Amino acid sequence: MKSQEYLSKKSLYLDERIDLSGGTKGWNTKSKEKAKELPKLINATVGTARNNDGSLLIFPTLLEEFGKLSGEQIFAYANIRGMPNFAKLWKEDTLASFPSDLIEKTDRLSSLPLTSCGLTGGLTLAGEAFLDRDDPLLIPNFRWGNIDNVLLKNQQLKEVNYELLDKEGKLNFSDLTDKIKTQDKEGKKFGIYLNFPNNPSGISPSFDQVRILQEALSEVTSPTIILLDDAYEGYVYESDAVNYSLFPHLVGLNENIMVVKMDGVSKRYCAYGARLGTVTLGFGYEVNEEEKVSIREVLAKITRSSVSNSPRGIQEAIINVLEDSSKHYKIQQERQTVQNILSNRLKSMKKLAYEKETKLLFPVEYNSGFFSYFLLKNNKSATEVSNKLLDKGLGTVPFKNQSNGLNGVRVAFCSIRDEDIERTIDILYSVN
Repeated sequence: MKSQEYLSKKSLYLDERIDLSGGTKGWNTKSKEKAKELPKLINATVGTARNNDGSLLIFPTLLEEFGKLSGEQIFAYANIRGMPNFAKLWKEDTLASFPSDLIEKTDRLSSLPLTSCGLTGGLTLAGEAFLDRDDPLLIPNFRWGNIDNVLLKNQQLKEVNYELLDKEGKLNFSDLTDKIKTQDKEGKKFGIYLNFPNNPSGISPSFDQVRILQEALSEVTSPTIILLDDAYEGYVYESDAVNYSLFPHLVGLNENIMVVKMDGVSKRYCAYGARLGTVTLGFGYEVNEEEKVSIREVLAKITRSSVSNSPRGIQEAIINVLEDSSKHYKIQQERQTVQNILSNRLKSMKKLAYEKETKLLFPVEYNSGFFSYFLLKNNKSATEVSNKLLDKGLGTVPFKNQSNGLNGVRVAFCSIRDEDIERTIDILYSVN
């Protein structure tokens, strides 16, 4: 095509390597199309929490607040760094989710958050700020597909895979700790991507497993950037797993480590389309306010030179909720209601998944997040299996990567009605 002549080399590179027909968005579109033929199709593709009537789970307190905003609050520009009150209140809201004995240290060793256009925007911002092309990035074989697009294809970091789960579907940090030691011996800066609860596996670590990770990181001597994807932070449903971000366990651990925490309103307050994320810096050493502000300002400059600023209306609404103690209490109760709904769905899914049998699939030991994940027992293609499931009335997302051995299907239990959970397992286990 003649139009190709006008594209930059990077555009041509990305056009060749990024496939928008696959992944969550692509399979959601396929599921919606298939639903026209199969009205009872269960669409378990997208990580959005839904009510049993299929409607989006929305926090009433936040929705009500939107209706009270003035035109100025909705349509005016926001500060490049985020509304000052929003940054302050968001940090307080985040710190309150940590154990009390870790709050003071975490507060002292971290910056104010800076806003981004969704968590994806935060990943882009952090990658550009702290890592250069061809810098090694330790990245789990179980990972959200868009991470590849943002960090490996767009920013062209060097992929170093680590196995997150063992062959029995249990979380195991041994390969990660080995890769950290090996990479550290190179004496050059490298990155580590951590995502818990993990997308797609739905797994979070235990406290003992976190200590194993801490031990390995405490010995690092090379500059290390931890990209902490906290999209599903706090959605943990079993008592032996850490039910908050790993951030307070990683800051102050080692002067050679910078922790970049990325979270946002998408999952914390179920405001997916508001596209508001935050980026918070965690230091490994005692740092004064001047240095915190200075490095945060680098992120602000990258923001200004790319997306300019983030949406204002959602920041104003969150400010109004978080600075009012009664509203803050109400929205926390609403979040707990969502967590209870998702917890019940996870427990129902796991119970049925272990009670029934299939020669093709087996569930990993998920304990958190919005997803359950099923590994294939043989070499059958995950894409082929997802296509068969779609024809039977279940929309899933295949996760397949021949280079790192990933091969399975993700089921978003967050969007499955309670009454459809048993049928979901029946369809899953009917494929051969």
